Amino acid sequence: MSVDQHDANVKPQSVTLDAFLGGELQILQPKNGFRAGVDSVLLGAAVHRNSKRLLELGAGVGVAALTALKHNIDLTAHLAEISDEAVQLCHQNTAHNNLSERAQIAQVDILASGPDRAEAGMTPDHFDTVIANPPYFDNKSVSMPKDQYGAQAHAHAKDCLDKWVKAAVSAAHATAEIIFVHRAEAINDLLRAYDKRLGDITILPIMSRPDQPASRVLIRGRKGSKAPTTMLSPLHLHGAEGRESSPKVERILQGHDCLHW
Repeated sequence: MSVDQHDANVKPQSVTLDAFLGGELQILQPKNGFRAGVDSVLLGAAVHRNSKRLLELGAGVGVAALTALKHNIDLTAHLAEISDEAVQLCHQNTAHNNLSERAQIAQVDILASGPDRAEAGMTPDHFDTVIANPPYFDNKSVSMPKDQYGAQAHAHAKDCLDKWVKAAVSAAHATAEIIFVHRAEAINDLLRAYDKRLGDITILPIMSRPDQPASRVLIRGRKGSKAPTTMLSPLHLHGAEGRESSPKVERILQGHDCLHW
């Protein structure tokens, strides 16, 4: 449903209140433009249950990190985001879901200098897990959304993906996991960025239906590891027919299970 926001930085009726994890998460997010969905929930559900300190790069309104917090009561999270609007909504979402004590939010360009990132809480060699749902498209090849947050979330400069992985690795401790979700078409760029910095790389293709090509990938690498790359069997969002989620995905979307991979 739409809700009024009276803060001077948010126009009335510009956001919606949406339920995630079967209603366990109530999320304010922009009514138009970039909106969190299945990708963000899967990313949050992919965090290992033993993780204690989580960093999300480009956190948006917080769905992925807050999903991880709901799954793991021992987890704390640091959410790094550049957009004024998203940071404001992220603060509201953590408070509304009673997660403010376990989540810190910083407005920062994750591609800023190392000292600037550290000052914003992206402490080097610190986090057990770093996750990201980076902009999916090259800003020279797609039409950009009109709003600033939508544009920042939607597209990036052509060489930014490697820099996102570099920023993630710099904040991760010696044996941490780094997990990204991205378009399947970006797998070559992702592997290049991961392979020169990480080992034990695991790739999970995500496809809408069993007979369709993958549209997304989850990719995880471990800092300090020399283990080889593993390609997992695909995760199907739906069955061969109908609009219902597959049983495994439905359990994740309802908050009943994590992603085991």
